Amino acid sequence: MGEASFGNGVIDIAEASEWFGDHMVLGVLVLTRLSTLLMAMPSVGTGVPMRVRSLLAILITFLLLPSVASLTPTESLPRIDHLIDLTIAIAREGLIGMLIGATVQLIITGMQLGGEAITSTGGMQLGDAIDPTTRSSMPSIARLVGLLVTTVMLAVGGHRLLMRLLLDSFKALPAGDVEFSGEMLTLVVDQLTAGMVAGIRVAAPVIAALLLSNIVTGLVSRTLPQINVLAIGLSINALSMLIVLSLTIGSCGLIFQEELAEAARRLEGLW
Repeated sequence: MGEASFGNGVIDIAEASEWFGDHMVLGVLVLTRLSTLLMAMPSVGTGVPMRVRSLLAILITFLLLPSVASLTPTESLPRIDHLIDLTIAIAREGLIGMLIGATVQLIITGMQLGGEAITSTGGMQLGDAIDPTTRSSMPSIARLVGLLVTTVMLAVGGHRLLMRLLLDSFKALPAGDVEFSGEMLTLVVDQLTAGMVAGIRVAAPVIAALLLSNIVTGLVSRTLPQINVLAIGLSINALSMLIVLSLTIGSCGLIFQEELAEAARRLEGLW
């Protein structure tokens, strides 16, 4: 009773159904953690159609599931007696995936804020345009910085780094056995600070050049009051901004690589 014979083997139907149910729950939890990571991940979270993102999440889940199953003890899986138990487990997994993706997204957002600071200081606010990925108004320089650092992330293998961090997270925090700590909130605050610092480092040379050009324009206006300072000042500011930005835009990639490596070290320390 409860057994089925196939050839010389005997399969316990109760054990088989329990094994299938455990792996179904594990697959849902892995898919949730991976999906929220992809949602927060640069270059994938925005600009990629929902269908493509869903198929990518399902495909990667099938690839990761054997490795995660070998790392996850059966007793760590939640006992699903009610739908609310599964909902709580899914919410916990989603927060962990969001944490991993947000560590990189906060750096890129901070560097884009540096581009917005350059635009505001240079008086180029009229150059704002609708960003096709976020559907929001964003200065062209901020979009340029965002595209540059996203390209650098893909070129240096940042997407593979995030997948490795995701797999490592299942070792320290098995699926269904997620525990939150104050160190996670500290990590988010540290990454927010690191993103703002990276934005200041990107904008500092250009803003310094713009302040210097304003000082020169002020001295010229005091020496030659008959000159139209407004027209000359705007031209000098735009020229200074473009020259210095063209010379220092390559530093965005180097700054991002440093911050990405530091974010990976922080996450590894957290796990």
